[in-house]
Amino acid sequence: METIAKPWVSVAEYLEQEHRSELRHEYLDGQIRTMGYASEAHELIVANLVRLLGNCFLDTDARVYASNRLLHVPATNGFYYADALVVFGKPEFLQYKQKMQATLNPGVIVEVHSDSTMEYDQREKWASYQQITSLRQYVMVWQDRQRVETYRRTTDSDEWIYTSINEPERPVRIGECTVSLTDIYAKVEL
Repeated sequence: METIAKPWVSVAEYLEQEHRSELRHEYLDGQIRTMGYASEAHELIVANLVRLLGNCFLDTDARVYASNRLLHVPATNGFYYADALVVFGKPEFLQYKQKMQATLNPGVIVEVHSDSTMEYDQREKWASYQQITSLRQYVMVWQDRQRVETYRRTTDSDEWIYTSINEPERPVRIGECTVSLTDIYAKVEL
């Protein structure tokens, strides 16, 4: 089977196309990846997390964004649509021709895994996300079972502490918020 190389696309071309597109696409150093279909479980988990985090951070300077917020990682020349972002303090943006903004300084990034995105989220995205100096935590949530994995950056270095939680009664710490798996998976049929 012959593999056909995809043409390289500039950041400006990507942003111009993305601004006009009805579909969402991610971009990594010249290559574009179309965002796929999201299941009901995926959307319920994202909605639950955005609600839980939004309520928790309501009286703080943090902002919680859902999956339509474009994220830019300059160090890897990547643009992504994470399932949820939390920005602490004043948000910073890459502005493109007054048409589009991409967040530059997330403190927390959340991705909800599906079978088709798990490897991409755990490898390419995670490798790129680690280059974000403001990032404090990367949260990966499974949609087919109650399981949350987190990587939390230590305060004095670039080391990451890994945690895996799959017991419904055990709390999950996201940023400074504590939520339960039961609340994250509310109304989700597994």
